[in-house]
Amino acid sequence: MNLLFERLSSLTGIRDIAYHEMKSGRLSPVLKTNTDVLGVEKWKGVHAQNPVYIEHDQLLTELVRQPRSLAVQDVKNDPRSAEEFFLFGIDSILILPVMKGTNVQGIVVAASIGELHEFTEEEIREAERLLEQYNDIF
Repeated sequence: MNLLFERLSSLTGIRDIAYHEMKSGRLSPVLKTNTDVLGVEKWKGVHAQNPVYIEHDQLLTELVRQPRSLAVQDVKNDPRSAEEFFLFGIDSILILPVMKGTNVQGIVVAASIGELHEFTEEEIREAERLLEQYNDIF
């Protein structure tokens, strides 16, 4: 998974990459790059104190109903943004569904913290290709 994260980081220029499983109707943090901006322990701690329930999150509900990559270019000005984005200081985010058959089993996210990032169509398509190449690690 770390190699996938490195490749996604090289592609997007974003250092905060993470994988969450979807269990019991909520996100369960599994692995994240350890950065100065958001370390693994803080990431897990915030998730433990503020569980993300799929049914209460507009983007995740949309993703489960119609699995596809979702990019939020400007979290602060997108009405679909979840409260948790603000807890982590996320400015822009790319959410990639990890599929098991026809069901979303988890998500890989690239979160730009501290600055806006414009995810291009090319970046999104290449990120999707990378995820397909590494699908067997999930």
